[in-house]
Amino acid sequence: MKKYKTRSQNRMVNGVSKKMKIAYVATPITFGGTEKVNLNFLKYVNRDQFAIEPILFLRPWESEKIFESELKKLGFKHYSISVAKSTNPELFRVLRCLFDLLKVIRGNSYDLIHTHGYLADLLGVLVSKICKIPIISTCHGFIYEGSKLTFYNNLDCFALKHFDKIISVSDPLKYDLINKKISKDKITVIENTPDSNHGKNDISESRNQLRNNIRVESSDILIGFIGRLSSEKGLKYLLEAIKLLGNSPQSFKLVLIGEGPQEVELRAMVDDNGLTSVVVFAGFQKNIDEWLTAIDIFVLPSLTEGTPMVLLEAMAHGVPCIATSVGGIPQVIESGIDGILVQPAKPEEISNAVSGLATDLLKREKLTTNARNKIRNQYNIKDWAVKIENEYINVANSSYKSKYSTSNVSAL
Repeated sequence: MKKYKTRSQNRMVNGVSKKMKIAYVATPITFGGTEKVNLNFLKYVNRDQFAIEPILFLRPWESEKIFESELKKLGFKHYSISVAKSTNPELFRVLRCLFDLLKVIRGNSYDLIHTHGYLADLLGVLVSKICKIPIISTCHGFIYEGSKLTFYNNLDCFALKHFDKIISVSDPLKYDLINKKISKDKITVIENTPDSNHGKNDISESRNQLRNNIRVESSDILIGFIGRLSSEKGLKYLLEAIKLLGNSPQSFKLVLIGEGPQEVELRAMVDDNGLTSVVVFAGFQKNIDEWLTAIDIFVLPSLTEGTPMVLLEAMAHGVPCIATSVGGIPQVIESGIDGILVQPAKPEEISNAVSGLATDLLKREKLTTNARNKIRNQYNIKDWAVKIENEYINVANSSYKSKYSTSNVSAL
């Protein structure tokens, strides 16, 4: 019987060591938390045992493709599929994408397909059934923003019912999937983990330069948000909280790092509330590690989340964090110990939490020390990668058991 072994062992085919070949299907249209999760795994996966080939759905007219650039740095060969030929509507684009993916999968001897996101899920599961290849999805969460995305989410949940395994990034997301009639036996929770093995640059120099660039004084408390500028992130409540802080003797500034569909609305809200001298829209930034050194307090006011990578990164960098108690966040933060939890859509709670941290340096130091220790002790990125690898092995063994039960393929 064909058997895949543990991380330290390769399978043997006719006496020759053979890697498990994985089609890693993703849609990195933007570069955010999900893309960082993917890159972290690709960086730390055991490449002696697993041959990962990313297959990316991309927009060809976008000149800067950060995810592709990072893949090249890691030395990965990848395939690109145009999610659309142009900005104009394309009648049969989904069908074309399906055939393009099918062509890539059929042209390679993949042992397993691993998908990320609704487009990859929908097309990946169809291809897996046609080619009789086992399939895993990592579910990073759902964005409920308008009827179009809700429709896509419903399609995605229907597709997920036909997967061999689903990796959920948090327990609440697992229960959400179960409520959507997806078998709990198919779901495994593997929380996201930050890459804390980055080089340490001159923190003070980077901090001062970035703060000077956005005209933040050394005496200002700089509040930071990093992520997609969209309604599910609860940013209008953060802006309302900033307005409430206007009566404080302490000087506050807010930097919003990211892009998204709500940016125009948020800029109008800033103008209408006289916050133009207080709020900075920094746009998309690559150097998030450096920005985290410039921020005094990180706030994540989300209305829905999985296990947010940016929160884990902020904690790892020693930035005191305030976050809403939604999704997997309460599994990450113990309020008052290594961060502050507030209720979603409650600007008063955000304002009070920010004000309390701003005036209590000892509390900020306590939170950051405990947060760093938690990330160091509970979130090991190599162990995280092994958990995903083990799911590959388990699904492959289960799916191929009958097919190879009389095979002369053996393992060490």
